[in-house]
Amino acid sequence: MSHLTIGIAGGSGSGKSTFAKILAERLNPVKTVMISTDGFFRRPLPKMISPSSGREYEDWNSPESIDLEKVIEAVRQSRQEGDESQVVIVEGLSVLYFPELVEMMDLKIFIDLDSDERMYRRIKRNMKMWGVPMEEVADYYLESAKFGEERYFLPTRRKADLVFSGASDFSKPASVVEAWAREQMK
Repeated sequence: MSHLTIGIAGGSGSGKSTFAKILAERLNPVKTVMISTDGFFRRPLPKMISPSSGREYEDWNSPESIDLEKVIEAVRQSRQEGDESQVVIVEGLSVLYFPELVEMMDLKIFIDLDSDERMYRRIKRNMKMWGVPMEEVADYYLESAKFGEERYFLPTRRKADLVFSGASDFSKPASVVEAWAREQMK
């Protein structure tokens, strides 16, 4: 039985989820399990005071916002299930932040993208998916999310085995990772 665990990190709006979906499709018919750290936020969320405005926000962008134990358990459980080769893809902002999670990864990927482009994507996504007004999305990003990402998660880029641009077509990077994964599972 051959199991691989691939971690995909990067800033909010960098293309992590998109790359993970493309990779999972390319790996077909290999069984692929997708785990997003977005499904493991603690409630209530910790609070933060914006350094730029002094306003208090729910902090979706700090390590304390993620229930690490539950993420690790989900990864362990996914790696132990089944009797066939499979790939576990773990994607999220904090994937390369926690040493316990990093140790579980056979391949660590960071999707890199300029903060202006990420903010633009975040505005489009949040307006479309949740109907949040543009000003609210932009204010939250500039007054809260940006600080957490810069402090905790963007520096994890140095832990990655591979860094891809989130501004380009993911077909070439996905081909590289697919070839590596198939070789590892032989």
